[in-house]
Amino acid sequence: MESIPEIQVGVELLPRTQEASEGSRTAFRQALALAEQTGARLTVLHSTWHEGEVVPLTDAGRAALDALVTEAIGAGRVARLEVTDQRAWLALLRAAARGEAGMVVVGKRDALQGPTERRLGSVATKLVRKCPAPVWVVRPGHDLDHKLVLAATDLTPVGDRALAWAASVARWRAAALHVVHAWRLSPEERQRARDIDPAAWDAELEELRAEVRASVLERCEGLELAEVPTLHLSRKTPASAIREAVEHLVPDLLVMGSLSRGGRAGVLVGETAERLVSRLDCSMLVLKPDDFVSPVPVE
Repeated sequence: MESIPEIQVGVELLPRTQEASEGSRTAFRQALALAEQTGARLTVLHSTWHEGEVVPLTDAGRAALDALVTEAIGAGRVARLEVTDQRAWLALLRAAARGEAGMVVVGKRDALQGPTERRLGSVATKLVRKCPAPVWVVRPGHDLDHKLVLAATDLTPVGDRALAWAASVARWRAAALHVVHAWRLSPEERQRARDIDPAAWDAELEELRAEVRASVLERCEGLELAEVPTLHLSRKTPASAIREAVEHLVPDLLVMGSLSRGGRAGVLVGETAERLVSRLDCSMLVLKPDDFVSPVPVE
């Protein structure tokens, strides 16, 4: 597992009770477990920004946040509390941009929005889109007993990084590792499919599939796993392939990369990750490529 000097976990307080929300409590437990595994410091970050205005932190809210920090210290971790009046996603992103957060952990909200039944998660969605550090979005109420980890790879460097992270989590949690890859025919191959006998094309298609499988397995070499990962190859779009794999496998964690286009600030081809974070029930770990440039200034 990559070195993580500090983990920042966003904690939301419920307006009425001033207790941490279920998603925040689960995210905190995940962040603490990861900090114990990696030796990272832990920052509990709370934003007083709420629906367009700053709401002062109450004594009860402060006590709830302090209790989380005390729990982390009791577990042997260096931990601190940070309260900000910036939007939560912006404060977490800027901490990552300054190098103060090697990973950001947030809970996925459990509310539903509108007739499409899309899950709310504006903080998570903005971080997946814009944060330069890895973002771990935790499903509320998850028991953190990871039995199955699913990695999505497009055979790019960030896809390889997703494989490495997924394998690290699988080793850490003694979980099974599955890998999904969406592959498409080239224009030349699609033309050939139209030009030759269907039976002959079916044979060639099986050969192409075998080549793709071999390429994915080659990327899995050196992951130091007890068993070879189970592969799932699909000729559908990446979003459809991942969604179907998640629905079939019901993983505890999906690990995938979010791609930037030419390193240009604010231009992201991570639409797959961004769309899926609000549509899938599982937790997600989203990684950025090395040349990713956040569109948000540090200050």
